[in-house]
This record gives sequence, C-alpha cells and structure tokens, in this order.
Amino acid sequence: MPRIQAILAEGAIVRVSGIGPRRLAIVGEPGEFQALRLDFEPAEKSLVLARTRRSTDRDRTMLRIPIDDLDDPRIAVFRDLKATNQTRRLGQFVVEGERLVDRLIESRFTIASALLAERYEGKLARSIPDDVPVYVLPDAMVDQVVGFPFHRGILASGVRGDWPSIEELAGDRSRPFLLVVCPKISNPENLGAIARIADVFGAGAILTGPGCPDPLSRRVLRVSMGSALRMPVIVEDHPGEAARRLVEASGFALFAAVADPSAVPFTRAGRPPRLGLVLGDEHEGVDPDWLPLCQAAVTIPMRPGAGSLNVAVAAGILIHHFAFAALVDRS
Repeated sequence: MPRIQAILAEGAIVRVSGIGPRRLAIVGEPGEFQALRLDFEPAEKSLVLARTRRSTDRDRTMLRIPIDDLDDPRIAVFRDLKATNQTRRLGQFVVEGERLVDRLIESRFTIASALLAERYEGKLARSIPDDVPVYVLPDAMVDQVVGFPFHRGILASGVRGDWPSIEELAGDRSRPFLLVVCPKISNPENLGAIARIADVFGAGAILTGPGCPDPLSRRVLRVSMGSALRMPVIVEDHPGEAARRLVEASGFALFAAVADPSAVPFTRAGRPPRLGLVLGDEHEGVDPDWLPLCQAAVTIPMRPGAGSLNVAVAAGILIHHFAFAALVDRS
C-alpha cells in the first residue's frame, strides 16, 4: 500500500507509483477519525492511504465497558483461547499484546473489540479507536477468561475478511513474483515463522491448503509478529489446482524444496521471474503428487549423514536467496 510521506492540503494533486495523479480528499469532521483518500473514476471508488486522529488524548472518550461476569457473551471471542479455536466459527480472530494490537489497527482488517486488564488501562487504552468496545476486567479475571496466565495486558479481536484471489494477486505475467506454496504445514508456529520470513524478504503471497493451520490463529499471528495480517496468506481447498492454473495461465515455474542430495543445489538453480517455491510438510516433505507439477527440485546442501532442516529454517534460506536473486536479475 502507498505510504503518506507528507501532509498535503485537501484537493492537492498527488502522484502514486503505478497509479498516476489523483486528487486528495480528507474524510471526516475536524476532531474526529479522519482518512486521507485518493479519488478514482468512477467517483464511488477510492483508496484510503492513511488514517489519523485530529483530537488529543484529553479529548478522547474510550468506549469503556467494565466486565465482572466470566460468562458475559460479549467476551466470548476471548474465552479459552488455548483450548479452542472458536474464533473461526465466530468470524473473528484474536491478537495478543500491545504490538500486535497496533498492527491489527494498522492492517486491512477491522478491529472489533479489545479486552484490557485493569492495571494496563492507563497505558494501553489510548491506542484503541474511540468507537471500539474496550472490555475492562480485573487482572486475575483475565487469566480465567483466556484460559492461561496472561501478562501482556491487552487482547483485541479482528473481523475476518478474504484476501484477493491468488489470480488477482499474481496474475500479471509482466511482473516478477515470488510465491511461497505450503500445501501442508502441521505446526502453527512454523507457518507463523514462514509468514514473517516471506514478509520481510518481500515475497508476494503465501498459498496454503486445508491441511495448514488457520493463518489468523493466535499462535500463527504471535510467531509471525503480525506479518500474517500484512502478508496475503491465501487458503485454497485444492492448492495443487491453484498452482497448476498459475503455471498454465500466469507464467509461473514451481520449484520443490526437497531434502535429497541428488536434487539441484539451490544456489545453482536459475531464478525464474515468476517463481512458486513449494515447501513440504515437517515430517514427510513435499508430497510426491506435487513433483510432476514442479519444473525443478532444489535442495540445501548439508554434510553427509545429516537429516533435514526445520521447514521454517529451510524457508528462510531459500526465500532469502530467491528473493534477492530476483532483484539482481531485474537490474
């Protein structure tokens, strides 16, 4: 998303890379929640570039709701987080801690509510938008609600929403693209680490299948440090078919990452401009059904007799290599 680097007057003409000149409008009344918006044709379409609050902390009034009943239905989304994943059923997800709450607020997802321990209220409540319910509980009661000792002071729930389709994200054949493909990853912490790695090294998206953890689960979001809120993680019921479409219609080449010394060392594999890097399951590696779809099998050379690397560690090595190989190839 474009970044605002200066505050401009309403009606100014601004130019955004890849979009061209557009007129700037300020949405909202003075002293209220405002947005900087670029207007498009037709008029009903616009792009929100940044949001800001014009009011001071003294002027703000938090939507504070004290809670004294563990069974209050308004906090159901925060209940027994370690034992259940009912956030999927509720159409929401939960983030924990100040940093992830901030990243939720900055993301494309809508924040629905927040839950605060009383002793953190003065420090943490100021970051929550005024129209968001903030449920305030006694400190000891927070642990009882979430189901484990919780020391970060604040949780927030976000509203689930769909990313654009993988074809919309990666369909432009003229644009280099690095796609990370995870047909099956068993451990949420591994998926979270892969999301963080893909984000910081500039991959375009992650394609996952139904055998992967929920990309908006608490553990994935925690380990990814919020990258799964920023990095498109597309869940396909049939990821193999989605990958095949990208190969046939969008000019992708697929490389399977394997622990096989007879495979091509990754440093010797050329970098196709549009590459899908297929990562395997922690225990069984890349499913053999995927190999016929792949143009090459690449490996990370290891000492004789070594087993294999953790999938997230291997992902870090390979994504870094192919991301920066792409940059060199384009120069």
